[in-house]
This record gives sequence, C-alpha cells and structure tokens, in this order.
Amino acid sequence: MTAGHIQDFACFTDFDKELVCHWKVAAQTNCSKEFQLWYRKETSSVLNMCVPENEKDSLRCTCTIYPDYFVSGLTFILTLQFNGTVMWNYSVTPALVVKPRAPKNLVIEETENGNFNLSWEESYSSSSLLSGQPVIYEVKYWRKQHPTEISVKAINYQAKSFEITASSLKRGYDYIASLRCNYTDYPAYWSEWSEEVEFRYEYRVKAEDILQMAVPTSCILIVAGSVICYFCFTK
Repeated sequence: MTAGHIQDFACFTDFDKELVCHWKVAAQTNCSKEFQLWYRKETSSVLNMCVPENEKDSLRCTCTIYPDYFVSGLTFILTLQFNGTVMWNYSVTPALVVKPRAPKNLVIEETENGNFNLSWEESYSSSSLLSGQPVIYEVKYWRKQHPTEISVKAINYQAKSFEITASSLKRGYDYIASLRCNYTDYPAYWSEWSEEVEFRYEYRVKAEDILQMAVPTSCILIVAGSVICYFCFTK
C-alpha cells in the first residue's frame, strides 16, 4: 500500500457521545501530520476538522468526532485530505452505523439450585437515545483452561440477567463469562465483548448424587445378603 492510498474507510458510533471513523494506511504513516478529516452536518455549511491518530498496534488512522447531539435523521458529510489533497468524500448517517457500548458491571453468583446467575447493566444513561430500546444479548463462557471450547447462548428478549445451568459445566474447573449486545432498531454492529467475570464450579456432593450412589449400592447389598442367607439356609 502506497502512502496516501485509502482502504476500508468506515465509521461507527455509540449513538451517544462519539462518531469514530478509521481507514487503513501504509506502514510508517503519520496520521496526525499527513491526514485531515473535515466534516459538517448535511444541513449546515460550517466545516469542522478532526485530527486523526495512529491506532495502536494497527495500520489504521482513527478520527473521533464528538457531535453536540444525535438524532435519527442526522447525516454528516466527510472529506478526507492527504497532505492537503482530497482523497475521499463520504456521507455517514450515525443511526445506520451504531456500534453500541458493551454491557457493564457484570456480576455472577451461584444460585440455590446450583446454577450460576450472570447479571449486568446497560452502558447508557436514561437520557441516551438507546436507553430502553429493544436489545438482544449473546453470552459466552468457557473453561479457563480450555479457551477454545466456548459456549455461546443467545438471549432474544429484554433482560439484565442470564442463568448458566450447572448441567452445561464440568465440576472442578474455573470458568470465564462475557457478553455483548445489539440494539434491534439499530442493528448495524454488535458491541465489543464486555469485561470478563470468572467463577468456579466446585465439587460438591448433593442429595441427588448421594441417592444415585445409594440406590445401586443398596441393590448390591440386598442381592449379596440374599445370596448369603440362601447359602446359610441350605446348610
């Protein structure tokens, strides 16, 4: 890729505070010195400039715009310049490129029935446009020692908790859980996966375990006792 060549230009927004645009660049590109991203609202002639930055550990430039408000019909006209030369023109409607913030404050607790209840909070305040909007979640969890063996469960309803059944776990292992969300009226992107929480499914002898062991043991003892009694009687 040559300097100034633009690839994979795209934007997304949390639909609350920021609109983020990024694009691929060649190695050694200094984003803040070589690029300028100009933007204006479709209904306005006032131009504003966003100074891009090099994305950490990636060959991309990233520019973060902080609009003073978001509404469904809002559209921005973008112009990307490289060393003063226009390289890219683009229009973006934030409502069509929503990438929500991940759920926060995950808590996991073992329930009385031996399952594990995962709960969380929405990452938007009550004044946000996304607060209270229909949202779906995906929960994933895996054994800490086996990170490639992941279980993913879809939650297709409004919820703030999910019960991980003990029957889907193996005793004596540490587990890690995380989740992400997607707002169904703004479905362009799923959020990133949330912070992780860790829990352990301990070895515990339960009443049903004792019963499962007791029944066959009792049967064996009864049969053995009958055989002994039979031989004693015949003698």
